[in-house]
Amino acid sequence: MPKHSPSVQDAAEMPEETKITVPLSLLDRIVQFFTIKLARSLARFTWITPNRVTWLSASIGGPLTGWLIIQQQYGLATALVVISGLMDGLDGDIARERNLTSIEGGILDSVLDRYVDFFLIAALILVNPNEHLIVGLIALLGTTMVPYIRARSEVAGKSSIASIGSRATRIVLIILGLLTQQVFILLVVLAIISNIAAIHRFWFALVPGEDSPTPSSE
Repeated sequence: MPKHSPSVQDAAEMPEETKITVPLSLLDRIVQFFTIKLARSLARFTWITPNRVTWLSASIGGPLTGWLIIQQQYGLATALVVISGLMDGLDGDIARERNLTSIEGGILDSVLDRYVDFFLIAALILVNPNEHLIVGLIALLGTTMVPYIRARSEVAGKSSIASIGSRATRIVLIILGLLTQQVFILLVVLAIISNIAAIHRFWFALVPGEDSPTPSSE
């Protein structure tokens, strides 16, 4: 099951009547600049498959990093978040470099990303449940809605839009929050930025455009 993450090139190869713009923020483009170069170096190793990178990235960035956060091992947790974040973009670049892209791989990547998001925010809440629960749940809601709105828009045949609350942005915020050990402030910032991004994408999705198909009853 090869890995596939949609890219600008993928959008360009779609038929004109189904072409969807895939949003990439500035931070996404910066990260991709480095992961593409690394993917070109690693692509020759056949045992390094996109799906193995995906699973390893999720294992490192999800349960392992979450456990370290709960143990308040913030330095090591930060290092693992950085590694997992780079690997999260690397798998798709390796797949494209070796022509192994697939829809199933893209689904795998997206689903595991949601699990990683859950593990990270749940761990941040459990550091101090009494103070972090409400703001943490709001942050979790925002981080869930941002990718959902994009996915729902694209399934309906509409382009989405780049936002300040992209996953790359959230990962950078988590890194900064762990480095400074300001967990509550981190959750507040995540809650604000992710929900602003969700509302932004939702508003954009509701605006009729040239790429809007015939409305469905769903």
